[in-house]
Amino acid sequence: MANFTIKLVDHTSNSPDRLKSLIQTSIQGLFRDVFATSSDNATVSWGASATNDDLILHFVENIASSYIAQKLPGSPIQAIDGGFTRPQGNVTGSEFYKLAHFDDGDHQVKATAMARLAFHEGMHNKTGWSNAKLHGPDGGGGLAGSPPHIPVTEKNKAIMQKAFQTKNAQLQ
Repeated sequence: MANFTIKLVDHTSNSPDRLKSLIQTSIQGLFRDVFATSSDNATVSWGASATNDDLILHFVENIASSYIAQKLPGSPIQAIDGGFTRPQGNVTGSEFYKLAHFDDGDHQVKATAMARLAFHEGMHNKTGWSNAKLHGPDGGGGLAGSPPHIPVTEKNKAIMQKAFQTKNAQLQ
């Protein structure tokens, strides 16, 4: 029985504790669904990242404030993205955004939607799958879809249970 650690790292300014608590609770619920039929489980918490964390999800203000773009430079992040994952070398970084960009400016995303986006980016992170593979039939819809939506499908659960069996280096 393994207990996987999922760390949420806050890079935003002035995010209320209530919002962060709602995000954490929502993500924890998604992982509870994933491991419900397994002897493994996952614990989601906010804090500083550590090398032994199994998945690190960076919470940033918006795409312009991308932590990944600062630490793992590469091609630009698309304005429509609610989250982003980039592997570079032997490290993978994942982030999700507090504000989404629409034609009339940036707007805060609901906590439950942020949780789905964070989980989706976690799927990219742990599987190493491209958008085409994860968003297509191999991902099984649900939280692998674009945009990600509930429920967590049986295929989503199987993918994540298997993906967590392999440790990959996380952007700290």
